[in-house]
Amino acid sequence: MSPSFCRLAILGFGTVGSAVARRLTGPHVPSGLELTHIFDRSAARKRDAWPAASRAVWTTDIDAVLAGDADVVIETIGGLEPAADWTRAALAAGKSVVTANKQVVARHGPALLTLAASHGRQLRFEAAVGGAMPIVRAIGGGLAGDRLTKIVAILNGTTNAVLSRMEATGCSLDAAIADARARGYAESDPSADLDGSDAAAKLSILCGLAFGVRVDPDAIPTRTTATVTAADLERAHLSGGTIRQLAHAEYDHATATLAASVAPAFVSSTSIFAAASGPQNAAVISGASSGDITIAGAGAGGDATAVAILSDVIAIARDSALMEAVC
Repeated sequence: MSPSFCRLAILGFGTVGSAVARRLTGPHVPSGLELTHIFDRSAARKRDAWPAASRAVWTTDIDAVLAGDADVVIETIGGLEPAADWTRAALAAGKSVVTANKQVVARHGPALLTLAASHGRQLRFEAAVGGAMPIVRAIGGGLAGDRLTKIVAILNGTTNAVLSRMEATGCSLDAAIADARARGYAESDPSADLDGSDAAAKLSILCGLAFGVRVDPDAIPTRTTATVTAADLERAHLSGGTIRQLAHAEYDHATATLAASVAPAFVSSTSIFAAASGPQNAAVISGASSGDITIAGAGAGGDATAVAILSDVIAIARDSALMEAVC
């Protein structure tokens, strides 16, 4: 079924927000979608450099967006606040929300999902976890009929881009970070990526989806990747593998016990994790009946994240069209 007509508001116009806007104002706009608002505190400056979007869609008034006619709010501002508050307000105003914000979902996801349901709306967050790697749908939908037991994954494309650059060229960590920034895979401060807190928030979300267990991201042990050197990677290569930042979660259903962590780890050169280069994410999801399911895809960069965001938007629009057809 084709999506119904859907009006969209973007909150934030950084790397991700601008990538979404490019898709919505370019030559291949998905059918039925219309960009009606772009909220950004620097709207006056940014709109002059963005002729593709009508000046009328730009605003610095968040209340105008939340009270406006958008059907779906796309939250790309990042950080916990005011993003959580604005997501809550959008849902309470009867709008569905698509977010790329792993901190908001990890820390407030259950309450926000309940709020969305109470207003007959949706909160979708594929982009918050795996970028263009559709791990949220895989776990929440495709594997929902199984009893999942373990997730091992690369969940941070920035760190993977840094490590794979060091592996390929023998460069220093700082040089690899600079290269990742130049390619749009790293923020000016990549500490949350390298220290594992970004991946821990994403792993927290996946634990809720896969095992029905809510875990505070701060309670997940992490070990930094910033201490990995080119010499470490060379030694790993001589041992038949490489080093990747891995998020690991294993749930014992018999004892209701969860073991979770994020840390750099040695991986065999024959594994899906060693094959993941640049900003790629990869995951192995283990189920009692399905065995090991592997999935991979781009996990960092505006374009990859925009794909996940617009896929969630289209899913909401299609659900709306189905409801209209039924009613």
